[in-house]
Amino acid sequence: MLGAMCGICGLFGSIDPRAGAETVRRMSDCMRHRGPDDEGFHTDPPAFLGFRRLSIIDLHTGHQPLANEDDSVWIAFNGEIYNHLELRAELEKKGHHYRTRTDTETIVHLYEEEGPHFARRLNGMFGIALWDTKRRRLVLVRDRLGVKPLYYARLANGTLAFASEMKALRLCPGVDTSLDPAALDSYLALQYVPGPGTIHRGIHKLPPGHVLIATADGDMKIEPFWTLEPRPAPATFEAAREQFAELFEDAVRIRLMSDVPLGAFLSGGIDSALVVAAMAKAMDRPVKTFSIGFEGTGWYSELPYAAEVAKKFNTEHHTLTVKAPDMRTLLPQVTAQLDEPLADVAAIPTYLLAKFAREHVTVALTGEGADELFAGYDHYRLEWMMDRTQWLPPAAWRAVGGPVLPLAPAKMRKAIIAAGMSAPARFVFVRSVIPPGARQLLLRPEVQSEIARDHLTSRMAKHFAGGSNGLNAVLRADTNEWLPDDLLMKVDKMTMLASLEARVPFLDYRVVEMASGFPPRWKYDGRSKVLLKSYAAQVLPHSIVHRQKHGFMPPVREWLRGSLRSFMEEHLLDPASLSSEWLEPRAVRNVVQRYLAGEDHLFLGIWELLCLEVWLRSMRSTASVRS
Repeated sequence: MLGAMCGICGLFGSIDPRAGAETVRRMSDCMRHRGPDDEGFHTDPPAFLGFRRLSIIDLHTGHQPLANEDDSVWIAFNGEIYNHLELRAELEKKGHHYRTRTDTETIVHLYEEEGPHFARRLNGMFGIALWDTKRRRLVLVRDRLGVKPLYYARLANGTLAFASEMKALRLCPGVDTSLDPAALDSYLALQYVPGPGTIHRGIHKLPPGHVLIATADGDMKIEPFWTLEPRPAPATFEAAREQFAELFEDAVRIRLMSDVPLGAFLSGGIDSALVVAAMAKAMDRPVKTFSIGFEGTGWYSELPYAAEVAKKFNTEHHTLTVKAPDMRTLLPQVTAQLDEPLADVAAIPTYLLAKFAREHVTVALTGEGADELFAGYDHYRLEWMMDRTQWLPPAAWRAVGGPVLPLAPAKMRKAIIAAGMSAPARFVFVRSVIPPGARQLLLRPEVQSEIARDHLTSRMAKHFAGGSNGLNAVLRADTNEWLPDDLLMKVDKMTMLASLEARVPFLDYRVVEMASGFPPRWKYDGRSKVLLKSYAAQVLPHSIVHRQKHGFMPPVREWLRGSLRSFMEEHLLDPASLSSEWLEPRAVRNVVQRYLAGEDHLFLGIWELLCLEVWLRSMRSTASVRS
């Protein structure tokens, strides 16, 4: 039934057939971790398709690329379509004939019926490439929320290249892989590079919910097939809670189809616990659950809470306690897989957990997305405070808060500073790891000269157009920005590195549209996740629902001052460091010295700088980053 998690790649344009086929084969080989079970190719100049498969369902007839009945439409598909059985029944009534049980074939026939915007009928996660031989066009599609990645680039001769991972595109001759200064500045601010750009000037992310249509005559257009439109909220909180529970549990249920072992990540927080609860309700056998913890100081272990949830739902629970990971080996391995700088400290435990779970299962459900839908992070308190004090002029905020600013707690300082900012500027300010003044000190003048002033604020303005602001606008912006370009990118790359498929029921688009329509007070009223916790109180232990939230944070502070200190100093204080081409060495040294002297709040900035240098060194080995 469902297809497979995999990697797709290809070329489209004027290229020698033998050279094109060989390039696509090399692109496919470098993504073998995404699909160790099978590979396939289709060559039909000007189109060249490549495919790697991790078999999940229909293990014997799911080979790709796959074609329709008359071989006029070919597909390479990475993902899962959860409503494909309903679509199949509809398509068979219209006369389409199936040769497999896969959802892949449903996509082909749906495209025949509805054209390039067929994806609006799909419920799933996907990166899709379709070659239409009759119309001589290539169609690329990425799912609504960006659960699966899809990159593209123009080669020097105009050929279009695409792939599930950037490393495949870097193998294509003629791709501009020089570093983009604005992307570097964005990374230093946000810890990730926001799409549709990447760290490379010539490589782009296909935006979530978009379709790219390229024709043989060289034309190319990108347009949305879906934008987030919130559903009207039910009349009462209680009705909303019941409707959400029904829809969320259905989202979990439809993600349980698999011909291979299936389980769930279980952190001990309410998000993953609710996924496990819904799985236990829908399954006729114990859920396999997986948790991770680190030994030593600085790590807040959630293992006891995960064990409590596992006991409540009688799961087959597996726990991994990591004593002392070899970070000198692990960090370069993880950083290289991420394809571009990404300083999310949860990447390492995510990979270790995925690798551990892969020993027992091939598919794992996760709780990603709930925080962005229901205001689960601490920084949403600031937006709530801003909403409640809109009547107070910014000048009054500063007059009252200015004298106490040096003594105020960090979160209150941010509130006072942000009070006079526009909604987009406040959004960027609150999320910035390294603030603008510090970035100006770090970036070389010639790099700064290529960066437009306030480029990040200008970028975020689209999420607050027409005066839209407040908590729901901020949540919508995070759903469109942070979620696909940091959180989901990390989950995809780390689980695929372990050849494990991750499914995210909170990001079923129906759940997202429903939750986005709930009024802010049902999400945050001084307490986070109000409606979600009300639902959770009906199915989870009280101790899980009402305990303090803790992120998936390994003891990075302690590593940087302990086992990773010499590694950090070797990378950041080396006069020959690769980042010195873009960063001022004296400014970097100053940040490191301040951190080691006790300015603990700088640790995320140090982690960003370290991840950047490690990434640059990994790229040097393939000579793919050039100024």
